[in-house]
Amino acid sequence: MMKFGEFQAFMRRYFPTFLLGFFTCVMSGALSLAMWIDSHWRNHADNPLYTLMGTATLALLLCAGHFAMIRGLKWAMWVVLPVPLVALLMALSLLGSGLNTVLLAILLALPLLAMLVFNGKRHRQMRADLIALRAARS
Repeated sequence: MMKFGEFQAFMRRYFPTFLLGFFTCVMSGALSLAMWIDSHWRNHADNPLYTLMGTATLALLLCAGHFAMIRGLKWAMWVVLPVPLVALLMALSLLGSGLNTVLLAILLALPLLAMLVFNGKRHRQMRADLIALRAARS
């Protein structure tokens, strides 16, 4: 079990990395999905419903994946990583659609940043430490 000082050191080292990974996934997924739906189904009567249901599904998927990651489950990363990948593909499909260049650059940069954070040394070390903590609790 982790002592109080060890827990504080763990949180001080890894919590900002965890939050950066979570929020870049959320922002990239939500923005890409909203822009993609508004570009492709602009005049559809159920456009707001599709946007709401899509972002709610993404939020549940990301929350479940990150919660599983906190619990130290090895497969949790593979629940989270498809979100920025799909967001990147949606953003790439918007190239040439007449979308504002700055917004398109943000839509392309956020999923790339999310994948960079997940592949970073600190995030990998955090996941390994969480898996080791789960093994120690068992």
